Amino acid sequence: IYVLSIIIVSAGIFIIVNSVNKYLSEKVNYKYSIDNVFEKIIPVIGGENTIIKPYLAENVKIGKYFYDFEGSSEEQINSIIYYEGTYMQNSGVDYISEETFDVVSILDGEIIKVSKDDTLGHIVQIKHENDLISIYQGIDNIAIKQGSKINQGDIIGTSSQSLINPSYKNALHFEIYYKGKLMDPENLYSLKVEDLE
Repeated sequence: IYVLSIIIVSAGIFIIVNSVNKYLSEKVNYKYSIDNVFEKIIPVIGGENTIIKPYLAENVKIGKYFYDFEGSSEEQINSIIYYEGTYMQNSGVDYISEETFDVVSILDGEIIKVSKDDTLGHIVQIKHENDLISIYQGIDNIAIKQGSKINQGDIIGTSSQSLINPSYKNALHFEIYYKGKLMDPENLYSLKVEDLE
């Protein structure tokens, strides 16, 4: 009887431990819908450490390109900004849309700065691994705080009307620095951070 009791208790403990492990695994990989049915979470990224665009909406297009010193003269002309009588080389990419769009983090990271500039609007800087920094300028409805951690695909804020180019109804000026060097964001999407070495 004692041996049978020990076997039953051991089997019960084994079943409970397995159930707890299964629950914890499901908690990580699933979320509950309103009717308490499991739904698989669909990730917004293509792979681990793969750089994504700073928006998810499909109707976003490029208003001004990154100024590439080695680009063609036509590309360079299309990346010049004219503001208050001054011509400037675009240091990032201006993404625009007719409708407001969510601005999201391109990678996991830490919010290192949230500020406001009279000309550039609200600015958020995020530090990612391998000394990669992403900068989001001219955004509204900021949903994060300086010093907090952020996951890839998390919403930072929303697009807003550009102060430098008021013809953009909804815009995001986006820059990337890698080890202190300004990079063309359009050349980095779908790459892993390790690929930048």
